[in-house]
Amino acid sequence: MRQNIPKIFFLAFITILVACNNKEKVIRKSINLEQTIYYGGEIVTMEGKEASTVEAVVTENDKITFTGKLAKAKEKYRNAKMHNLKGKTMFPGLIEQHLHPFLGALTLVMNVIAPEPWELPTKTWKGVSTPEDYISTLTSIEKEMDDPNKILMTWGYHNNFHGEMNREILDKISDIRPILVWHRSCHEFYLNTPLMKKLGLNNKWLSNFNDDVKAQIDLNTGHFYEAGVIIALLPKIFPIIGTNELMEKGLKQMVEILHNNGVTAYNEPGAFILPSHLPIYKAILGAKSTPMYSFFIPGSKRPFFQHKKEGDEAVIKAVEKITKTFPDTGKIRFFKNQIKILFDGAIVSQLMMMKDGYLDGHSGEWIQNPQEISDVFDIFWPLDYQIHVHVNGDKGLEELLKVIERKMKEYPRKDHRTTIVHFANSNEEQIKKLAKLGCIVSANPYYVTAFSDKYAKVGLGPERANAMVRLASVEKLGIPISLHSDLPIAPANPLYLAWCATTRETLNGNHPRKDLALSLHQALRAITIDAAQSWRMENKLGSIKVGKIANFTIMNKNPYKIGAEKLKNIKIWGTVFEGNVFPCNN
Repeated sequence: MRQNIPKIFFLAFITILVACNNKEKVIRKSINLEQTIYYGGEIVTMEGKEASTVEAVVTENDKITFTGKLAKAKEKYRNAKMHNLKGKTMFPGLIEQHLHPFLGALTLVMNVIAPEPWELPTKTWKGVSTPEDYISTLTSIEKEMDDPNKILMTWGYHNNFHGEMNREILDKISDIRPILVWHRSCHEFYLNTPLMKKLGLNNKWLSNFNDDVKAQIDLNTGHFYEAGVIIALLPKIFPIIGTNELMEKGLKQMVEILHNNGVTAYNEPGAFILPSHLPIYKAILGAKSTPMYSFFIPGSKRPFFQHKKEGDEAVIKAVEKITKTFPDTGKIRFFKNQIKILFDGAIVSQLMMMKDGYLDGHSGEWIQNPQEISDVFDIFWPLDYQIHVHVNGDKGLEELLKVIERKMKEYPRKDHRTTIVHFANSNEEQIKKLAKLGCIVSANPYYVTAFSDKYAKVGLGPERANAMVRLASVEKLGIPISLHSDLPIAPANPLYLAWCATTRETLNGNHPRKDLALSLHQALRAITIDAAQSWRMENKLGSIKVGKIANFTIMNKNPYKIGAEKLKNIKIWGTVFEGNVFPCNN
């Protein structure tokens, strides 16, 4: 009897295995697995320190289940569909680390009068780079409008290119039609007298705000900037610039732009979404035809300003409430335990806080002053939040480093990933501190391309302007880097941003401080795996690896083979989002 026991157990074990195998087959069949083998091109995985490729990738529904040799893929997945790349290159789905749907949607449906040309799906706006041409263009647009009561709205004005702007200048263009000029930085507005009267922007209205907000509003010139915009002006002008019709049109255009540029995921830090726009966001960004993730991070400015007197818990609850705007899962959602801080002013307005000031004597501005930044860190750092800090000036960065150093001593954290957002101006000692403190960098390399030539002459001077966005120094110290457009500050095109970072070529064809350029490999990581890492999503996005989400970007050339100088010329064939193929209209 004892001799039969092992045999009985063996037979029972085999029976169980067969039953489990049959059950697995039934389950796999019941969930209708869609298997696809991608082959026939260069498949770049972005796994490892250098470019690595595989012959084939297999997806099952929205997941990657195999990478390796084509023969083995065919043997293992005999019933899979075959997707022949026909010599094209397949990358992990490209990532736009930081942009603004609200701003990108609304600015680019206005009349665009900017220093550089803007190419949109249905129209290309030519660049306007002198004061005379700006006023002439704005005047022509006004004269072409029929209804004298219809508001003229334009985006793209930049004082360093277009000269002085104020209420009086706009009144000369029309003292009947309301006119709104949105600064190229998106941090400033200019309004004419008819529009200010229409909105009730007067001294009685101004008395509702504290001194910090009042300091960034000039009713005499019709100029509103930084906190004067965020806290005071936006609620007044939003019903004009943010109508449902304009938002719907702008979001659809933005999705088309992103898809045509190969983007499969983006994030908006400091998201600003009105309740009236929620259905539009859900309908457009959540549509099956929209092949990308829309992620959001709450901002600290409004919750802190509105609830700080009630205590830290009230601020935390206000932030947590924002994160519940969308469900925790799905293609539209807020990241948990992450927050954005706005520190100093916009680089495009030359309002960043600089240690040595500006050549013309003007001063930068704080959006949230150093004490407020310190207070916000005190609230969220002990809760293990990842903090994303908008900072552009070297003085702003200096103050930020003091806060991070203090918090690391009080409450050390190993993987805090505090993100230095934009990273316009810095010095080598500050970068060493960033590395020591464990920070990461999300940079906008377009600052060099679009503004370094002008800023070398105005405001900063050549030494500082030419050294903006010093990414080679960051790379040398092994600090993780991602790239972003901050749409509409730069075109939302990851490969173009990689070109900006690796060539440091300006719109005039100059190459300031090429020694500060990012390497090609790191630039491509900065729009794939390292961008995912900046969101704590590196286990799901950013590379082609078994178990990750099946998001790919298919392009006509291999970036590694054509070199940095030709990155911006690569054409996107289409994307794969959660295992579904979406060809582009390029």
